[in-house]
Amino acid sequence: MNKLDRIFNLLRIYINYCFKRIDCSYYPIRIWIELSSRCNLRCRFCVNKTLPSDQKGDMDFQLFKKIIDEIAGKVHDVNLFHRGEPLLNNDLIPMIAYAAKNGVKTRIHTNATLMNKKLDKNIILSGLDLVSFSFDGYTRETYEKNRIGAGFDESLANIIDFLKVKKQLKSKKPYTIIQVITNGVELSGKNTIKQKKAFLENFKNLPLDKVVTRSAHNWGGLLKTNGADNNTARNKKINSCTFPWYSLTIFYDGRVFVCPQDFEGKIYVGDINESRIEEIFNGVTIRSIRKAFKSGIIDDRFPCRNCDRIRRKYFLGIPVEYLRIFIGDHLRN
Repeated sequence: MNKLDRIFNLLRIYINYCFKRIDCSYYPIRIWIELSSRCNLRCRFCVNKTLPSDQKGDMDFQLFKKIIDEIAGKVHDVNLFHRGEPLLNNDLIPMIAYAAKNGVKTRIHTNATLMNKKLDKNIILSGLDLVSFSFDGYTRETYEKNRIGAGFDESLANIIDFLKVKKQLKSKKPYTIIQVITNGVELSGKNTIKQKKAFLENFKNLPLDKVVTRSAHNWGGLLKTNGADNNTARNKKINSCTFPWYSLTIFYDGRVFVCPQDFEGKIYVGDINESRIEEIFNGVTIRSIRKAFKSGIIDDRFPCRNCDRIRRKYFLGIPVEYLRIFIGDHLRN
């Protein structure tokens, strides 16, 4: 999919979203594909630690190929992660390579604890377009408070090693981000600025493209953040969520859901083993979600009712904190 096609698709999706059209005669532009629902950590701001054992697994390579074969030329990019750590899937490298060969851009979000120099090189050469390292804290104390089971020095060294390999290979890809969750765990004011500056010194003269700081989302109401109470949040003005108009989330076993914040899989819309994405994207359930947002009435059937996303600041229909990121992701070569 070339840049002109992406711009056209974004415009079409935006028009459908603004007018709250129920039937959307296009493919979603972005899909979350859960390579693994397993994780090796028990992070403070993640509900994976309570995921039942019967919901933990890795996506089969043949199922992944089926998805890519269908969406090639129609979907701009895929996030190869959702509830778990993608590096736990042993087929990660061939999966990225297969998507790249078929013209589908790929992105992973990882805790970096499983990285090593051999894997670094393989990831870079696989054709991965973007990697985001989740590193929640500028200091050892903060990081290890958030990332239960991970060591600050080891994880930091893994990221530095990755950037060194990327530099040695003289590769522009993958676009490399470090993301830091800031929910009430850092010191405020000058101390935070000082900590951040000291942390970023670790990446001096290395090809780190971006540092992102953000607040933890509440996984569709499952996690209380910033002391927020879900009953109080319900009374706040809601905006129409963008997900039902532009994306889908596929669990490791092929079940499909509307939203990547729907951690428990409450809004089931289909199964990729049985139906095509185009059919699922305009099925009965997802159309009912669009109707609900169009009416402005979100009832208890949907976890959307307690979600913080639809209560964030919006500009021209898009969450402000994602506006620049979303546009940049789709216009970047």
